[in-house]
This record gives sequence, structure tokens and C-alpha cells, in this order.
Amino acid sequence: MKKKYLLLVLSIIFLNTSHAAVYQEGDVHTNLRIVSKNITEGIKSYNFEGLKYHARLAKKSIETTKSLLESTDCTTTYDLSQSISTYLDTALLGDDLAAGRSYLYMAEDLIDKTFYEYEVCTNVQDDISDVSNGNNNELSQLEQQQADLKRQQAELEQKANDLKRKLEEQKVKESILEKEVFMTQQDKTIAENIKGYNDLLKNCNCNASVSTTSEDKTILTSKSIEELKSYYLDKIIRTTENYLQLLHSCK
Repeated sequence: MKKKYLLLVLSIIFLNTSHAAVYQEGDVHTNLRIVSKNITEGIKSYNFEGLKYHARLAKKSIETTKSLLESTDCTTTYDLSQSISTYLDTALLGDDLAAGRSYLYMAEDLIDKTFYEYEVCTNVQDDISDVSNGNNNELSQLEQQQADLKRQQAELEQKANDLKRKLEEQKVKESILEKEVFMTQQDKTIAENIKGYNDLLKNCNCNASVSTTSEDKTILTSKSIEELKSYYLDKIIRTTENYLQLLHSCK
């Protein structure tokens, strides 16, 4: 009777252990699917808040995935998960929808590789006894795959840095263009005002005319938009005061 009871207990322990292992594997797959789904939904978002909402959900699941992988030998899968986490962090730190989508696209590119590497890792762990018996060729192939993935990861990180630099350059160009448009509009307005002032002086038989000077465009472009507004406001005030002085002198 005692032997039967002992066998029953051992059977229950074995089943629970097996179930836990399967559950953990399923948990990794489940979390990766959640990550993939939310990245896709984030890319489809029509505004930055929607993108950040799905990016946060994806971030939470990828961190859970990393925690599960820490107790395994799946280092490549963990490294890929870390890269996905980094791209999600970068998307969340930004303030631009287009830039956020770019980083989500990069994370999306790694999802399939992460699933694949996890499958490779779990299959290798199942067949580890065969590998230890002399299947060095298969091990070499897996090591090569790991090296290739690390190289691809480095290339992806380089592309992310290049994209970040291009986005910063684009912002600078947009800022300069905004300033140039503003300056062109203000110069046109001031020129029209000066023409009107001079026509009035001529009609009053005043032998005088209003003129103005312009600062170098390169210097103006280096100013902020707020500084430009202040500069042109002062210029309009000076031009108007000059006109009023000339008008008074004609009495």
C-alpha cells in the first residue's frame, strides 16, 4: 500500500513539473504574441497617444518575456527581446508620431527572429543529450546563427542611430524653413508699409523718405523664432517712429 501511495505522489510531482515547463514555454509565446499585436496596433494608431498606449502594453509584455528567459539558456532570444525593449523605450521617449512609428517598425522586424530563436533554443535544449554525444556540427551551425543574429542586431542598432540623426537633421531644416518663411512675410509687410509711408510724404510735399536697414540673413536665421518676432516688432516700431518724425518736420 505504501509503495502504491509513493508511486502516486511521484507521478503527481512529475506531472506538475512537466505542466510547469510547458506553461512557462507557452507563457513566452503568449507574451511575444501580445508584444507583436500591440506593436502592430501602435503602428496603425492615428495619433501619438494611441501609439504610446500600445507601446506601453508591448513594453510590459516584453519585460515579462525577459524575466521568463532569465531562467533559461536562450541568450540570443533574450538579447533580441532586449533590443525590442530598447526600441519601445525610444518610441515612448519621443514626441513625434512618425518617429515613434519608425522605432515600432524596427521592433516589429525583430519579432519573427525572436520567435524563431526561442524555438531553436527550446529544441536544442530538448536535444542536448544528442549534442553532448558528438553532434558538434549542429552546435557549430547554431553558434554561427547566433553570431549572425548579433551582427544583424548591431546593424539594426546602427540603422536606428542613423535614423535618429536624420530625424534631428530634418527638424533643424524644418526650423530654418519656418524662420525663412516668417522673415519673408515680415520683410514684405515692412516694405509695403514703407511704400505707403513714402507715398503719404510725397503727397504732403515732403522732401523726405522712410528707409530701413536689414540684418544679415545668416545672423537672423541663427535666432529663435521668438527672437525673430521681437526683432521685427522693434523694426516696425522704428520705421513707424521714423515716418512720424519726417511727417512732423514737414509742417
